[in-house]
Amino acid sequence: MKKIFIYFLLIIILPITLKAQQDSPLYKDSIQMKWVNEKYDSMSLEERVGQLFIVAAYSNRDVVHENEIQALIEKEHIGGLIFMQDQAAHQIELTNKFQSVSKTPLLIGMDAEWGLAMRLKDVERFPWNMTLGALRNNDLVYQVGKQIGVQANRVGVQFDFAPSIDVNVNPNNPIIGSRSFGSNPTRVAEKGIAYMQGMKAQNVLSSAKHFPGHGNTDKDSHKTLPLIPDNKEDLEKYHVAPFKKLIDAGVQSIMVAHLNVPALESDPKIPSTLSKKIITDYLKGELHFKGMIITDALNMDGVAKMYAPGDVDYRAFIAGNDVLLFSQNVHIGKQKIIDAINKGEISEQRLEESVKKILMAKYITGLNELKPSDPMNVIQDLNSADNLALTTKIFEKASTIVQNENKVLPIKKLNKKIAFVPLEQTDYDTFLTHLQKYANVELVQVNNPTEVNLLNDFDEVIVGAFLSNETVYKPYKLSSNSIEILNALPKGKKKIFSLFTSPYGLKDLDLSNLDAVTVQYQNTKEAQAAAAQIIFGANGADGILPVDVNDNLKAGQGIVTKAIKRLGFTAPENVGLSKKNF
Repeated sequence: MKKIFIYFLLIIILPITLKAQQDSPLYKDSIQMKWVNEKYDSMSLEERVGQLFIVAAYSNRDVVHENEIQALIEKEHIGGLIFMQDQAAHQIELTNKFQSVSKTPLLIGMDAEWGLAMRLKDVERFPWNMTLGALRNNDLVYQVGKQIGVQANRVGVQFDFAPSIDVNVNPNNPIIGSRSFGSNPTRVAEKGIAYMQGMKAQNVLSSAKHFPGHGNTDKDSHKTLPLIPDNKEDLEKYHVAPFKKLIDAGVQSIMVAHLNVPALESDPKIPSTLSKKIITDYLKGELHFKGMIITDALNMDGVAKMYAPGDVDYRAFIAGNDVLLFSQNVHIGKQKIIDAINKGEISEQRLEESVKKILMAKYITGLNELKPSDPMNVIQDLNSADNLALTTKIFEKASTIVQNENKVLPIKKLNKKIAFVPLEQTDYDTFLTHLQKYANVELVQVNNPTEVNLLNDFDEVIVGAFLSNETVYKPYKLSSNSIEILNALPKGKKKIFSLFTSPYGLKDLDLSNLDAVTVQYQNTKEAQAAAAQIIFGANGADGILPVDVNDNLKAGQGIVTKAIKRLGFTAPENVGLSKKNF
């Protein structure tokens, strides 16, 4: 009787399981599933549970760290690694070594939102998402995703924990900000899809994050558990909406954030990462997501302050996650899950669902035919001419004019006396050099508002505010001294202001004393060159604000200008760039 019951149970369960796999964005074909099933069937329970864990590996630590990682691979049978920093060649060497001792190929991941430069030294970065959000042309975003995929393939990485599709509606957000494509859910989704499809073209996994949306908070989940105050209607309208669209577009993975989301989980002590209501009932149930679900890093204080290492891993798996990222104690977490399976508290079918998703992901990224990577000339390959050309094009197309009284821009008459005033940092050489390619522009240092009389003899004044581009998390606000200088600029002059940081830098500025305002989003050489070209008409401006800045500056605003055709007057060529059309 028992055998008959099991037989009929299999008749019911197997077709359902097969259908779920075929509906998954990780599914490729029957050959893939044959490999997946054979791998799964050959594993012990301990090996299967080990596949759930991805741990952090560093290329700048000593042999003790390397031996610890190797021990986790050989003894705990972990499923993958997330590489943090810092040397590309050594990372390749370690990847080759670790892959060679792993019974099942490791899924290698990185946080590479703006390319491998996010984690590796000496690699040129792609523009931040906020800059990409200013583009009208989403094909350029696709090209960024594709080129990041090329970079990932070069160093043996199969999984990029990107794109961030958080809808940033809070200017004081300390952790998202310029990592967001903007404050409009539709545009965020469009750009997230383009980025994801670019990586997919290179067989690199993407992971939309940070579900259900980290954009409406002023707290950092690395340090605490942020509250998302939106009711369910607003949460779905603004923050969940991009995730729904990426699910429809076939995103292969979603990363869940450490958030307090009362609209979806009534218990404030249960972070979204550990909430069965949010992951199993909502993400899998209501949103019908059948791809791989991965936690945000489990060492972050948003969860790590609440639960001990290992215990947090167990709770995350119970909630419905497939991959446990940045585990701090694999052994304890594994044993808790194994014990729960042996007691019947977790079904073997539940484990099979997650492990087979992971194996499906390994197959579609080519790990079924693993080949070692070559560290030779890796930095040159990562910093390709195509990447530089793409980055240059993006900064040109993202340049945004938000104010242009009496069509001051572009400057048409070049025989005027023009002053350039730098504010904030001193990193302005590229901007000044490019301004001087078009006209006789004189550098004037104005250190405080009382010195604006130094500008009295000039016809036009170009002011640039240059904030740090070292990290996406740096403050965007201008100093009180810079604001006072802007407000004190002499009347009767044509005054042009270029902002080289987040558009939120305009939030508290009075722009009434300025004739023209451009936003460049970042303080890079490419952004500085692009700003000069816009000001003098070597290129036209085409960018739009990606976020609501204040009541006067809304997402979608952007004044279009056209390039000026002058005899012998063109945009400076980027010497040595690829001729590829982006």
